[in-house]
Amino acid sequence: MRNLKIGLLVALCILTVFLCGIFAYGMAGHNIYRAFWSGYNDRDYVGMHLVLEKEVPIDGIDSISVSYSMNGNDIFLYEGQGDMLVIKEYNEAELSESELSTVSANGSKLEIKGKRRSSRSIRAGFFHFGYGGGYTEVWLPASYRGELALATSSGDITSEMDLVLERDLMAASTSGEITMPDITASNVSLASTSGNVRIENIETDRNGTAGDINIATTSGDITVQHVDGNAAFSSTSGNAKIMEGSGERSVSTSSGDIMIDGADGFWKIHSTSGEVWVKGQNDNGSIETTSGDVSLEIVELSGTLDVNTSSGSVNMKLSQDSAFDFSADTASGDINTFFDDDLHFSKRGNSAQGIHGQNPQGNSIRIGTTSGDVRIMKD
Repeated sequence: MRNLKIGLLVALCILTVFLCGIFAYGMAGHNIYRAFWSGYNDRDYVGMHLVLEKEVPIDGIDSISVSYSMNGNDIFLYEGQGDMLVIKEYNEAELSESELSTVSANGSKLEIKGKRRSSRSIRAGFFHFGYGGGYTEVWLPASYRGELALATSSGDITSEMDLVLERDLMAASTSGEITMPDITASNVSLASTSGNVRIENIETDRNGTAGDINIATTSGDITVQHVDGNAAFSSTSGNAKIMEGSGERSVSTSSGDIMIDGADGFWKIHSTSGEVWVKGQNDNGSIETTSGDVSLEIVELSGTLDVNTSSGSVNMKLSQDSAFDFSADTASGDINTFFDDDLHFSKRGNSAQGIHGQNPQGNSIRIGTTSGDVRIMKD
């Protein structure tokens, strides 16, 4: 009996260490499902071989759909030569004809569709045995300007070429990541459930008309280095990092952090428990959080800035030359500004109103917090 207890204790310790390792791996931003159960670890593609290759003339085609929702292939976009679109499909297993992707053209529309497969190779992974799969290369002529739609279930979507389209771009994956360099399109829609979305540059402002940009994830992070156009970003538990550019910004997360750096324009930000950082040139907008802190650094205020948080603090850095109407209210926090002499404080010091500088433009700052402090420093 004593040996049995010792054995159970050792097993429990091993299980505890294993679960702690999984937790730490997930907290580091890795996709636990894909790393431990899906059969893929960092997508090494060992043992893949070409199972399908087709060429399709692109002349007269203005809409291309690539769909792998039935088998989860990774999708890679490469810049092709001439006016022929080339599709290359790779897999670990020898696929039957009925399991190969279909390539069909109907008028101006071209569809590449992955089939459901029964032939799968089994491969070993870290703490698991899983099913292998495949990937598809799409060699797209640089001259193509039509609509492009990409979809896969558990696969990644990666573009190795800049996309310059005169119509819409759409990309969606369930658990895979979406990674692209420069995107120019009329409208852009990107979505992943548990995968990250990483984009270098997005532009939809063509011929003086700004298109719509929508990027959404559930638990994945969103990172965009530069964006021109009206953009909406949303994530449940992932972080959102939006860098330089111009146009309206709408960013929302539940528990993820939000960072906007180098923006020029109006922004609307909502976060439940995540923190918010904003650094801009010529900005105005609104921020609402429940328990997250708010940090702002604005070179020139142009319009109205509304900040509301329940238990978070608000820290702001402004140019001393800025001019604006000001009001701040906090239930249990303190209010400290570099222009205290321009303000009228309540007896308790938790409410302040006033005007800083000459303000013919009618700029205004309104801050409300329940238990957080308000601090405004000069840049």
